Amino acid sequence: MSTITDVATSTSTDAYGNAITTAVSNDELSSEDFITLMLKELELQDPTEPVDSASMMDTQLQLSTLDANVATVEAMEALQLSFENSTLASSASLIGNIVENGDLNDEGETKQYQVSSVEGVDGVIYLSAYELSEYYDVYSFEETQDSEAIINDSNEASSLTFTNSEGTEVSLSTYNKSYDDLALELSSYEGITASMVENTNGQSQLVVSLSQGSSTLSQNSSYLSYTKSNASSYSSEAEQILYSDITKIY
Repeated sequence: MSTITDVATSTSTDAYGNAITTAVSNDELSSEDFITLMLKELELQDPTEPVDSASMMDTQLQLSTLDANVATVEAMEALQLSFENSTLASSASLIGNIVENGDLNDEGETKQYQVSSVEGVDGVIYLSAYELSEYYDVYSFEETQDSEAIINDSNEASSLTFTNSEGTEVSLSTYNKSYDDLALELSSYEGITASMVENTNGQSQLVVSLSQGSSTLSQNSSYLSYTKSNASSYSSEAEQILYSDITKIY
């Protein structure tokens, strides 16, 4: 049996000079503590007015029920915390991914976001994400030491044809032209940017970007080497979106 500590009691003396407890205060009394008090009260009871044992057992039952309820609440709180931590850990795997939440932009297209961070606030998971504003296909042509050198001076039929995501074609001849000439000509078309850039080897390369992605490049009697990659641009300010609202993950 446990020893009761930190219990504040109020006592008085009955008609026979016995000290009796009139009040007990302790917010952390256990069922075992209550039994100790009950036995002590039985020991000090007035023989002519015995304690109502049924009432005392009813009080003990209520206390046991209260203890069980408190234990249940604590278990549920621990389970909720465990679930929140698990959800937060799961949502952290989205960092760097592209997601959708069903929102539409001004053109009626589904918005896409790149997740930069996640946080939990009062059990709710929020994603900090940047809206994807544009896709690009990037064509990087073979490097050259002289961007003004003529690419092809033997075949007048040589040409390049870029086709964008809407099927619009842009064709240009490569005959008697340099990479500088191609960059200037391509930049005159809407949705295309082209420039000569210096790579890590100190060489020059023609780099061509087509907006919207899903483009193709074909060559006629021309055999220029190139690589194709993808790039994206994002809004400058992050937005907070609900993890529970995510409808698609890329």
